[in-house]
Amino acid sequence: MQVASDRSGVMTKAHSLAALILLPAMLCAGSARAADSNAAAALVMELSGVTKPVLAVHREVASGTQIAIARGAHLSLLHYATCSIVSFSGGTVKVTEQGLEAAEANIESRQPGPCPHTHKIALAGPGALGGGIISRSINREPSQYAEVATDGLIVITGARAASAVSADVLDSNRMLVAAEIPIQQESLRMNGSLPPRRPYFLSIHLRGRNEPVEVPISISTSNTKGLLILQLE
Repeated sequence: MQVASDRSGVMTKAHSLAALILLPAMLCAGSARAADSNAAAALVMELSGVTKPVLAVHREVASGTQIAIARGAHLSLLHYATCSIVSFSGGTVKVTEQGLEAAEANIESRQPGPCPHTHKIALAGPGALGGGIISRSINREPSQYAEVATDGLIVITGARAASAVSADVLDSNRMLVAAEIPIQQESLRMNGSLPPRRPYFLSIHLRGRNEPVEVPISISTSNTKGLLILQLE
């Protein structure tokens, strides 16, 4: 009987230990799910009028966000996973990783959009550290160059996005190709003059930073790479 009692005690202790081990894992899993639910799922392409929460053109919208669009206001969102642009007039829109949920009466149009890619850049330390390409819709291996269409849009996001004021384009020999392209609404558009399938450097000038941030880019002929998101952190 004593043996049975000891075994019971051991089993109880084992169960308690297992619970203590599993609890942090469950908490971590819950945190991961919460982090995923806050991941960017859409980008504001056009906006007129009032929304709640307050949005701005070329700002990302997190998954799980519910947007109230005031009467007479218009909003166009590029949804990352579906690579589609949906325009709304009034009503409410819920942004999810799977799509944009709204009443049909408030949907003005749907059209194919570019599949954006993100290039993450860490600005901490003496120099900028560029990350790999992360597709918003399709997983792919990291690449040294950030691909963008010859007339593609480049949107700058992240904590340092508001500091970006202008950009230069340099060729592979670091000769100036285009100078002082203004960054407006935290974005700039390629002018379509650069030959495709060639490497370049996009040199971004930041307010309060002496050295520009250089991003190696490659010009693509594919319109699926028409939108490049540079995340400056």
